[in-house]
Formats: sequence, structure tokens, C-alpha cells
Amino acid sequence: MNNVTQDDIRLMLDKDAIKEVLYKFDYLSDDGDAVGAVDRYCTDDVKFDGGVLGTAEGKDAFKESSKETFSEFPFTRHLLHNPVIEVSGDDAWSKWYALIPSITREGQAVWVQVTYEIEFRRVDGEWKISAYRPDLTFVTPYQKGWAEQPFIEGIPGKLEW
Repeated sequence: MNNVTQDDIRLMLDKDAIKEVLYKFDYLSDDGDAVGAVDRYCTDDVKFDGGVLGTAEGKDAFKESSKETFSEFPFTRHLLHNPVIEVSGDDAWSKWYALIPSITREGQAVWVQVTYEIEFRRVDGEWKISAYRPDLTFVTPYQKGWAEQPFIEGIPGKLEW
């Protein structure tokens, strides 16, 4: 432990700050303010590539996309885990798993599993999300589970196992 450098401490602090940004982003989104989450925690030039969920460039386009997604899933609780975070100066890349118990607009309980690749950039001393790429693994009815029915009707997806 005597060999800990100032760079090691800075890296740990940066990784912790990056985690906090994503946690706060998801808490705000889960509480019904996805637009506010994008406003507060994303760079002006944020890029969103959601595959079947569409793409968006810039904060305003990402807010519209987020509003659409969360209107389809008015109840969500993001359970984030297994982050891998690589920091290089004022830029960072990360990968996360998320299991998201959700309720659709029609009232159906579903499990959503997503692998996120998220990039961050330090802007005026604060970490912000600069690129957001969710990859849906499954969106499955709560009662059936992902083995029996990996995707609910209306969500395009393909089995990869």
C-alpha cells in the first residue's frame, strides 16, 4: 500500500465520479425525468446509438429519444453492475450490465437486460456522458422469463445463445 501514487488516487476518484454520474442519470430517469437526466449529465454533443431503439446526436435529439423510450416503459429501476471503466485524461470508456425490472405502457411487467457501453468526457471539471450505447439482450415478460420468451411483442430482437 506504500506504493500508491497521486495518479492512482486520481484514477480511483475519477472512476468513482464516473459511477456517480451514471447512477444519478439512472435515478433521475427512473424517477420520471429522463429529459432532466440528459440535460444535467450529458455533453451538448452526446451521441446515442440504441440499435433497434434508434440513434440521436446532440442533447436535444437524445432528450426526445429518451422521452419516447420512457413513455413506452413508464416504470423502470436500473440495477447497474459489473462496471469496467478505463480513464485516459479527460475521456473515459465504460461497459456495464443492467437488469431493469420495468412495466410497459400497457401495464405488462417485464425484465430488461442491457449491456451499456458509455463514454464520458470531463467538461469544466465534471464528468458527463458523451456517448451512450445500450445493447438489448432481452426484454421478456416477467411471468415467462428470458429462456421461454426473450423478447416481448413489438421489440425486435434475435437470440444469440
